[in-house]
Amino acid sequence: MAFRRKKVYKFSDEVMVKDAIISLLFGILSLIGVLTGIIISVVKLGDIPDYLGYIVLACGIMAVTGILFAIFAYINTEGGVLSKRMALFLSLLDLALVVLLYFI
Repeated sequence: MAFRRKKVYKFSDEVMVKDAIISLLFGILSLIGVLTGIIISVVKLGDIPDYLGYIVLACGIMAVTGILFAIFAYINTEGGVLSKRMALFLSLLDLALVVLLYFI
């Protein structure tokens, strides 16, 4: 009776750069904060508390920091390109939403 070897699936050999992980984390947290602010604003029909403005401002700062970390990740030659692109895209999307909310 022959013993079979288990098939081990390996999805990627590439490692993620720590700067890309930090940028993704800031981008996701910032997106959650901005979307929460938009939802609360719609539910309360524009009568929002003052602290919500501070939360959106903090999300803007996190978006700028995420962009900086994404740029540092692009400078690093290690790691996959997809995580770097996604980190930059999320941070730019967050910053665009914050700027759009500022002008509305």
